[in-house]
Amino acid sequence: MPVLPREASYGEFRDYVAERRGPLSCAEIDELWERRQKLLTLRVDTGAGWRSRVLADGEKHLSRRELGDKRLVEAKSQGRNIERLPEKAHF
Repeated sequence: MPVLPREASYGEFRDYVAERRGPLSCAEIDELWERRQKLLTLRVDTGAGWRSRVLADGEKHLSRRELGDKRLVEAKSQGRNIERLPEKAHF
């Protein structure tokens, strides 16, 4: 079994760890189990929900830089004088 599935039980996890790292104490396995449980609860926010609600269809696939460049070109085409902030001004 190359990767342990998310829904694996504690017993399956213990066997998996013993197979890969050799015999460990119960305390070490408990620590690893707790760490695994914490890692399984992590969420990665890609901003896809925000992008789908806020951005127009033609802008959803653009990176932040591409979106900024597009808006800069649009503003200049409307006759606005846009100046970028110096790099030191960014937080």
